[in-house]
Amino acid sequence: MHKVFSFILNFPYTFIGLLVSIISLPRLKIDFNARHLAIIIHARSFWWAFGYMNGARAMAMGHVVILGPNLEKYDLEHELVHVEQHMRFPIIFPILNLIELCRVGYKNNKYEVEAYSRAGNLYKER
Repeated sequence: MHKVFSFILNFPYTFIGLLVSIISLPRLKIDFNARHLAIIIHARSFWWAFGYMNGARAMAMGHVVILGPNLEKYDLEHELVHVEQHMRFPIIFPILNLIELCRVGYKNNKYEVEAYSRAGNLYKER
């Protein structure tokens, strides 16, 4: 029940994730991860990305995971950890993540550290 409640509370971010996936030139491949209630969309390009998002391989917004063309091993698992974080902190996770990003940067962001650690992938300098 908690998952469904979190999914409903995170719907605005999920909707934004769907819109972002449309401008990211989605491929016809769309998957669903029932454990995380996540919609997984394969995109052709993050042409619109700037700032710390420039060079991103994947991203999660609400319950939408968008996988870019330059995926590396465990990137999907990394983004699914972010979906779990959205579920753990419904409504406020993007705000908490932004505060942490401004406070310590991307590499030392505790939410990124958790995602890299649990997924088993490594942070690579851009």
